[in-house]
Amino acid sequence: MKLSGTHKFKSSSSQVFKGILNPSVLQASIPGCQSIEFLDANRIKAFVTTPIPGLKGPYAVVINITRVQEPNFIELQIQRRGAGGSVNGVCQINISDEPGGAVLAYEANAELEGAVAMANNPIGKGVVNSTLNTIFKNLDNNIA
Repeated sequence: MKLSGTHKFKSSSSQVFKGILNPSVLQASIPGCQSIEFLDANRIKAFVTTPIPGLKGPYAVVINITRVQEPNFIELQIQRRGAGGSVNGVCQINISDEPGGAVLAYEANAELEGAVAMANNPIGKGVVNSTLNTIFKNLDNNIA
């Protein structure tokens, strides 16, 4: 599954960058997120449910922060095997300042196996994109 897109924030790139790496801001921004905690400086553990029928969860997901260039770049990696199948994905996030706020651009690629692979279709991608838009809007409000 490949995803890409942009979102314009009211906040600066520095504020968006810090918000993405702030567990309490993230938890408040992600629909269905029950908890988020740092396991160490480079790993975040989240418990989430999904809006995708048959894959509700909750699921524990460990997100590896593989590269960081503050305040403009974050690369995240997710590898999860378990109930619902497996996910092996990488997401690159670029944040740049523009007049009136920051623009976040993301590009993600995930290999899906098992039941979770059913999300790799136009309907599943639509649900994922809608969820991402909600996360970005919530993040924008929670940063301000």
